[in-house]
Amino acid sequence: MACGCQLSAVAAGTMVLLVLGAAIATLTSVILAQEPHTPGRFCYRKCVEGDTRVCEFNFDVHPYQTMSRACYDCPRNATDCSRPDCIAGDGVTRRIMVINKQMPGPPIQVCLGDRVVVNVKNSLHSDGLTIHWHGLTMRGASTAEPDCPSKATPYMDGTPGITQCDIAPHTSFRYSFIATNAGTHFYHSHSGFQRGDGVYGAFIVREPDEYDPNRYTYDYDLPEHVILIHDWLHLPTQDKFLFRHHSGGDDFPKSMLVNGHGPHQHALPNTVPSLVPYSVFKVIPGNRYRLRFISNAILNCPIVVSVEDHSLTVIASDGNPLVPVNASSIVVYAGERWDVVLTAEYGKSGYYWMSFFGGVDCAETQAHQFALLQYEDLPDQAVKGGTKGVSTLDPVTYPDSLYSVPKRTLSQKPNYTMEPPSGVQVNSINRACTDDLRCVAWLRSYYPMAPEAMRPVADFTYYLAFEMNRIHNAHYYSRSYYNFDLLPEDQQIPTPQINNLTFAHPATPLLLGGAYGEDICNVESPLVGRSCHDDYCECLHMYSIPLGATVDLVFIDEGQYGDENHPIHMHGGHFWVLAQDRPNDVDNAFITRSQVIEMDKQGLIERNLVNPPYKDTVTIPDGGYTVVRFAATNPGYWLLHCHLLFHSAAGMDLVIKIGEDSDIPRPPPNFPTCGNFRSPDL
Repeated sequence: MACGCQLSAVAAGTMVLLVLGAAIATLTSVILAQEPHTPGRFCYRKCVEGDTRVCEFNFDVHPYQTMSRACYDCPRNATDCSRPDCIAGDGVTRRIMVINKQMPGPPIQVCLGDRVVVNVKNSLHSDGLTIHWHGLTMRGASTAEPDCPSKATPYMDGTPGITQCDIAPHTSFRYSFIATNAGTHFYHSHSGFQRGDGVYGAFIVREPDEYDPNRYTYDYDLPEHVILIHDWLHLPTQDKFLFRHHSGGDDFPKSMLVNGHGPHQHALPNTVPSLVPYSVFKVIPGNRYRLRFISNAILNCPIVVSVEDHSLTVIASDGNPLVPVNASSIVVYAGERWDVVLTAEYGKSGYYWMSFFGGVDCAETQAHQFALLQYEDLPDQAVKGGTKGVSTLDPVTYPDSLYSVPKRTLSQKPNYTMEPPSGVQVNSINRACTDDLRCVAWLRSYYPMAPEAMRPVADFTYYLAFEMNRIHNAHYYSRSYYNFDLLPEDQQIPTPQINNLTFAHPATPLLLGGAYGEDICNVESPLVGRSCHDDYCECLHMYSIPLGATVDLVFIDEGQYGDENHPIHMHGGHFWVLAQDRPNDVDNAFITRSQVIEMDKQGLIERNLVNPPYKDTVTIPDGGYTVVRFAATNPGYWLLHCHLLFHSAAGMDLVIKIGEDSDIPRPPPNFPTCGNFRSPDL
């Protein structure tokens, strides 16, 4: 007999979601097979309590090329760059992988409580793939309903080797889950290097107005104001990785894209000047607009975002509301999402530059991009009543004097700089926290922590050092022929590790029984017979957490190699950012894991246990630490990893297992399996 499935309160620990739990539970009490499916493009709408849908999308993932024949004479003719199926990028031809001949892929814009169904067809010639729904918590079945397959969403997280097998070429896979947490999210391939080659897109979950505590701060929340930023290479991402690790090449992006395109900002040999158009975001004077910024950065490229002659009001991060903060710029790290409100001021007209300046690795090539903020003409007097955005029906009126404001001509493009602009910068790069350089831990959630998570000391505390270690790695070096220790320093490519351990992917997904005791390790139970401070150690790096426990993770970037801060993303939930600091705010400063442990023992790391920001992705300042806390309420195996693609691909990952196997929902019927095979001896 089919099970009746209801939504539960999600993201335990935030008052808003606890309050919403009962309301959300009334939205959905149906079985997927009995509900009519709505084509995904029709699911963008005003979100109203009680109106939920099954929103179905079809994704065909296939190889493609920028500047294909679909682009005609682009970039010489900028109009051709907007033709159907044309993916211009920055005007340089390269091989890519995309969804439905789009980059970014088709946007998913749904309402809280909608069931999202995505049919993924793998049309790649030789690569498997999965799609991860970055920011969606994938809450699973409760222990009271372990046999409810339509609630068994841990299997829908889209992480190969952890929650599912890769979708093989020429096969398909249906993802089905409920959008249980509102906010700005995105989706991307979690296999190989495909995210860097174009397999990504926006995933926006809106909510009824009465659920959004910052609804009063903006008038419009438009789908065309979703802004995806992507550092960009001029060759396939895997090729760049191989050049870096096997030939000592650099890992610096060449360019940057905003919503999949934008002219390269530097002269290139043997190319014509790029006329690829900038992305344009339109506003009307007198209105306040919610802009949603998403970083799909693949390399160490934190992006400084600012808008010429405008301030930004930060209202949310990673889908969770913040007490509003006015800023002149924000920094968006790989995997992060930031929501801001921009006020289109009376008396302004014409165009203004939106700047996206890349730091760290991007600074080496001054990779950056621009977009245009365009002030549209005011509506004709006869129709100026109109409507305000998707969620407001109030008429708009304008003073007659504003119809004579002269058009502003576009100013000269700003010069690339990584110096913080005047005013407040939110989420600064590798700086100590100050009033003007506002680190994440200094922001305040709109809601307090859950009472059970406010205890002074968590049930478990783990200290995780994310570091680039100069150690012989047999994947890239040979003791006999090109020994790491005997090469020049510029040829010694360091290995990204967590606590001196490199993650080894299991052959069978962990949710399907792929965890074996002899393969599992962590710093508390190191590999037998190995010194992981001296040797290269590769294993299934995992921590097991009892269901219901509170856990502090102290992320440490020891800072001993370059300027390598690490943005850390956790699957399956969110964490509160309790503390963050760079104790020695000087160049080349570093701090050790043992020093941070001692600081914490002495009470020198002060935790905000009242209203810390609630996120799923956060950076560790180089030579500093970030302390997060999460409630272990979502049973399953969840990946935690650096969201820099080269670091994760080289093993800067670990798994958090929450609960016992008996707490984890059973897989959906006929769920695909995979693993090793050895032919019997003949």
